Amino acid sequence: MRVRRIYLAFGVVLALAFATACHLTTANISSLKLGKDKDVTNEATTFGPNDKVYARAEVSNVPSKVTVKVRLILEKVEGQPENAPEPGSEKSFDFPQDGWMTYTLTPPPSGWPPGTYRVEARMFIENGEQKDQKSANFTVSRD
Repeated sequence: MRVRRIYLAFGVVLALAFATACHLTTANISSLKLGKDKDVTNEATTFGPNDKVYARAEVSNVPSKVTVKVRLILEKVEGQPENAPEPGSEKSFDFPQDGWMTYTLTPPPSGWPPGTYRVEARMFIENGEQKDQKSANFTVSRD
């Protein structure tokens, strides 16, 4: 009987040690919102041709450094191929711990062409493996 208690106690200690050594959750992009101000106090999905677009993402459960790469996709935009990434729009943000990032899109001098756009945020761990992805769509209408 005494040996059984020792094994049981050892099993409990081993299980607790294993549980604390392993992360029960993984790093993720917990939110991605679009708006017309840096803090995205009010979410928006429709913008005018000359509006700045702000994308704000929250990164959670970061056990070690992750990188979030954000880019603009032209889903269905006048005069552009469908679902094409906007050249030069990708930006990387490094996170050593949980945090927020803001991605700012400034309209071209002639304004955003009317259509549907997508902001895509992809999270990578240090070895380059993608761990999460979120996207948010917005439309630009003529004034």
